[in-house]
Amino acid sequence: MHMKLMTFIAVMAVWLTVTQAYSDYSYEAVIQVQPDGTAHVTEKTVFLFENNEERQEFEYKLNLGESTILEWQKFSPKIKFHMRGGIANTRITAKKEFAVSFSAGTVIIDYFVQTPLFDTKPEGSRRTIYSLNPKALAFDTTKTGETILGNNMKLTVEIPRDADLLLVAPTPDNHEGNRMEWNGPIARAWELSFAREIPLSQEVNEFFEDAFRQVQEFFPLILLVVLLLVLVFILVKYGRK
Repeated sequence: MHMKLMTFIAVMAVWLTVTQAYSDYSYEAVIQVQPDGTAHVTEKTVFLFENNEERQEFEYKLNLGESTILEWQKFSPKIKFHMRGGIANTRITAKKEFAVSFSAGTVIIDYFVQTPLFDTKPEGSRRTIYSLNPKALAFDTTKTGETILGNNMKLTVEIPRDADLLLVAPTPDNHEGNRMEWNGPIARAWELSFAREIPLSQEVNEFFEDAFRQVQEFFPLILLVVLLLVLVFILVKYGRK
């Protein structure tokens, strides 16, 4: 009898673990594109607890100070990096989301993508064209390769303030200045390109800064040549006497 009771408890424990069903409430990603084509990314996932056990487990992990994505993914499959590339300076923050519900939690992933999300192509000496690399996005895709932004999912992209938008698809739900927002559900190929042009004054400054760096780099050689010329002059001048 004792063995049967222990077996029953073990089966129930496994069943409770398997049947835990955290519900996704919302997801939002903010991509701040940097002048060099890299990006600062913030991903926020909000989910709901179905029962007190799930809420207590979340609070337990909070108290433990869990800081790995793997540990938090149990609460939502959306808790992951949705950008591909060299990930750096990752910070993971978890907290109760009382603004939504007493039974809501949130996990925020903040990081930098060092591998450019945007391919760059110079156009003249001052103008550069930036084009989104579709392979850099790690969202779910359709069988035909279209990027999926599901229900209650929001994507925000901020391009540099001095950028001129050239192409964007799909059409943003909100577009103000250099900030564009899309709300799911959406499933299609993502396209985004813009251009930046450095001011003439900046180009002139960069020219002189580069020239100054080159002078510094070759200064020992220049000094040696000058000394040799002076030495040759002295030898020629006083060698005739």
